Amino acid sequence: MAVDEPAMAPDPERLQQLLDDFRIDELLSLVTLEEIADAWCRYQMHPHVDGVEDEDPDWWAVELLMTSELWSDEARLRTTLDLIIDRADEEGIFGVFAAGPLEDFAKDYNEDRLVWIEARAGASSRFRDALRRIWVWSLPPEVFGRIERAAGAPLPVPKERVEIDAVPGELPGTIQITKDGVVVDEVGRTRRRGRVRRFPQTHDRAVAQQAAAANRVGAQGVRRRS
Repeated sequence: MAVDEPAMAPDPERLQQLLDDFRIDELLSLVTLEEIADAWCRYQMHPHVDGVEDEDPDWWAVELLMTSELWSDEARLRTTLDLIIDRADEEGIFGVFAAGPLEDFAKDYNEDRLVWIEARAGASSRFRDALRRIWVWSLPPEVFGRIERAAGAPLPVPKERVEIDAVPGELPGTIQITKDGVVVDEVGRTRRRGRVRRFPQTHDRAVAQQAAAANRVGAQGVRRRS
């Protein structure tokens, strides 16, 4: 399914302001799940250079998909993921989706969610294809095995076991990427203030995960906000 250009959609600046003010319920009352999926995919279609400020009007959808408010409603979350899969026609968009929202969804598993993943994979070849791109080797072996069987193909595993993490940098507005506890990269944030609540993790970690997802599939960079 092609991504639709917005027609009479709400003002994206208004939507972003609602996010910045933590008025997520009000935002969700103004947009449909289809509009969220469309905007998320449109954002991934456009070039975004790491460390360079831009004003992509669809950033609100990317940020919304990192909020605990959206993830608190399981049915709404599953529908949103399905809608994005339907719209992610381009390889880069599909890869970022798998390495980002879908991977987070699988890692935060419970029995009901695992059963749903297995059922969706059994019914959809696109869902199976997306599962084959997620990195979940750190999950318990029995859980990893169930997801791998649902994907219908071996899931990626590292050649050597490493621990990758993103932590606040030494300077304000920076993020350090560590490998096995050693800093291997540090990036800055140039966007205006942004506040994302996503489980116990910080906004820095959430944004770093989005950038890592894009980098993993060779897609275009993800905007950072500060």
